[in-house]
Amino acid sequence: MIAGRWFITPHAVRRYQQRVERVPYHVALARLIDWSQDASKVRDLDDERELWRGPKPQRRRLVVGRSRAGAPQLLTVWRY
Repeated sequence: MIAGRWFITPHAVRRYQQRVERVPYHVALARLIDWSQDASKVRDLDDERELWRGPKPQRRRLVVGRSRAGAPQLLTVWRY
């Protein structure tokens, strides 16, 4: 089961904790799920990845992978 728009990888949660806010894993996961609801697509990075922008005010960059099978995956979080 996926909550939010994407499957959120453990790597993305750890990057959130490193780059955005030092909070417990479950809190970071919940915030990323919330972000996925309000994020907007910016552009395609390549054939399998897209760049999305998180909600205001932080507007962090989110890299989403689109594999051929399965749900889209939030791969990582960029600071800018």
